[in-house]
Amino acid sequence: MRVRTALAAGAAAALLLAGCASEPVGTGGAGGSRVAPVGTVPAGSQPRPATGAAAEQAAKVAAAWPGSSTRQAWEHGYYPVEQTTEWLPPDAFHSGADKHAYLTHRFDLKVPLPVSVSGLSEVRFADGSTLALPQRSAEDVLDSLPAATVDCADRCPPLVVTAVRPGTRQVATSRGEATVPVWEFTVEGYAEPFRYPAVLPQAGQALPRSEPTVPAVPGPWTADGVPASLSAVSPDGLLLTGYVSYGCATVDPGSVYETDQVVVLVGHTTPRKLAPDEVCPASINAAPVAFRLSRPLGTRVVLGLADGLPQLPRQR
Repeated sequence: MRVRTALAAGAAAALLLAGCASEPVGTGGAGGSRVAPVGTVPAGSQPRPATGAAAEQAAKVAAAWPGSSTRQAWEHGYYPVEQTTEWLPPDAFHSGADKHAYLTHRFDLKVPLPVSVSGLSEVRFADGSTLALPQRSAEDVLDSLPAATVDCADRCPPLVVTAVRPGTRQVATSRGEATVPVWEFTVEGYAEPFRYPAVLPQAGQALPRSEPTVPAVPGPWTADGVPASLSAVSPDGLLLTGYVSYGCATVDPGSVYETDQVVVLVGHTTPRKLAPDEVCPASINAAPVAFRLSRPLGTRVVLGLADGLPQLPRQR
């Protein structure tokens, strides 16, 4: 029996720190304090257009986009606008033990892993164009996951893998829908495979900045708005979720700057009045804010208010 044990980021790390117990992690303890979760600030029923100096900054960002080297890279590379780390089957999970095995990437491989031949895999876009990218072998997929540091073999049985095959999946990208190669891990007891990408997005590579350069430092426009970091796009493309940083402030509904090619999210905060004996905490938090668009996002790109760079949805 060959068992691969690895630790996924984020939730898996917290789960392992707690072992197999049910006590929450990160809710206090020595030297720590509980941070109350912040609900999503609603968008309202109508779009809120950006105004004032923040709108002027957004207009500069939008004007710098056409013809820029950043746009060339964005429109000719592979930049997914959705999560592409892994895809679960619809019936996951059958038990808490299965979920833990998945989060810690414990697999009992009953078959040998496929061997890559060419070293390249092809991404095919809806317009018929293709892009050859370095292939992640099935071995690479497993090796890219750091090894777990907690041994719970007796309590946490692995997922039994009965087949590993190449496959494809549709992915939304900066160039529209694309057919992307994946590795399909057939797991005993599950109707569909666990899927992992066989190529990596080029988002890991630094995009060139738009020309003319958009200043990446705060300016006078911050009095009218602050940057927001794109997190998610609704299925109909009309509602975007972005994170807005705040300290001693209240996070208000956001606004948007829209053109036929670009969307810029603008966050808004209101300084909170402190009590005479109250001290503003040094930590900076980020609150989710919903932004309503006047029409679906479609193929338009979301650009950062401060740096003018394209933003991809991020899992938090």
